[in-house]
Amino acid sequence: MKKLSLTFAAVAVALTAGTAARAAQPAYTQNPDVLWKGNFEDGATSLSGHCSNGQDGFCREQSVRSEQIQVVQDPVNEGRYAARFEVKYGDVMNGYSDERALLSPPSTLWEDEGNERWYRWQIMWPQDYAGDYPKWDELGTPSSRSVGGWVVEWHHDAAGGVETGSAPLYFGANNTSIKMCLVDQATSACRENLELAPLQRGHWHDFVMHAKWSSDPSVGFLEIWIDGQNVLPKHMTSNKYPGMRNYMLAGLYRNGHIGDPNLTYPNGSHVYGTDGAPGVVYLDGFIVGRTRESVLDSQTPAAPPSAGGNTGSGPTGGSGSAGQAAGAGTGFPEAGGCSSGGLQQAWLALPLFGLFALRRRRAAAKA
Repeated sequence: MKKLSLTFAAVAVALTAGTAARAAQPAYTQNPDVLWKGNFEDGATSLSGHCSNGQDGFCREQSVRSEQIQVVQDPVNEGRYAARFEVKYGDVMNGYSDERALLSPPSTLWEDEGNERWYRWQIMWPQDYAGDYPKWDELGTPSSRSVGGWVVEWHHDAAGGVETGSAPLYFGANNTSIKMCLVDQATSACRENLELAPLQRGHWHDFVMHAKWSSDPSVGFLEIWIDGQNVLPKHMTSNKYPGMRNYMLAGLYRNGHIGDPNLTYPNGSHVYGTDGAPGVVYLDGFIVGRTRESVLDSQTPAAPPSAGGNTGSGPTGGSGSAGQAAGAGTGFPEAGGCSSGGLQQAWLALPLFGLFALRRRRAAAKA
């Protein structure tokens, strides 16, 4: 009986050790179909200088103040760091007309005609985010509003030619909804202005996008999921301009008139206040890949609480659903199926060892 007890204890210890080893492993392995990650996990060095083929992190910043783009530890969605973007009146770079705080990835990610890609990223609009403002040149019409800002966009590059029109594709939010704009190149206006999902301020919205880039509406398409819900089933459309490439920009971008402290109504009151009307958003977890699995299974595992990471709610009460284990809460099946945890397996094994011990005792009694 003593020998049996020692055997049982040894197996229990082995199961417990196996459980601890599994818990110590990362929540993901790098998928070979992952093309690029922009998750800010290198801290401030994530923001620029990563311009070579195969490098993670961002290549270039577009800002005029150091406060406009900051790596932060709270709030975050996954891992240890996220990025905070701020614009206010006057944040205009030389040669541009709009206020911006933007990052761009390496040029090796710029998309040509026919490229098919999967993307994933997270956005949090804080509780005080202003989704629209009075339109500066139509102040006599209260219903005329200017969008509070675009956050993720695919711009166009003419590869040395002449670029015309606004970017082909924008994602942003007004006061109530997450929006997507597909642009008419000739007018720079939205030819399709779609409301994708309700806006939840203070919540990390998890975006997954499947795109085939083409200027031919019978070839190009977009599919979009937000927080696991398929908000845009496969939508055939032109999503780039003829003869041009697309490249992603991430941050905050809005019209240069917003926040002008000198603009007043006829009664003398300021249209935007006197502080430049600062706007702020947070971004995290960018991944680009060739397959759905490559973007769903390759997020950085959440940092333990002792590391200073905040994988749950930020100061505004957002949820960290996108920072859960790969596939959890995404609306997609988990890759590789599911299995019981090691601790659960250990407890399930205990009755089997008890039954084995009982049979040994009965056999000994009969002998």
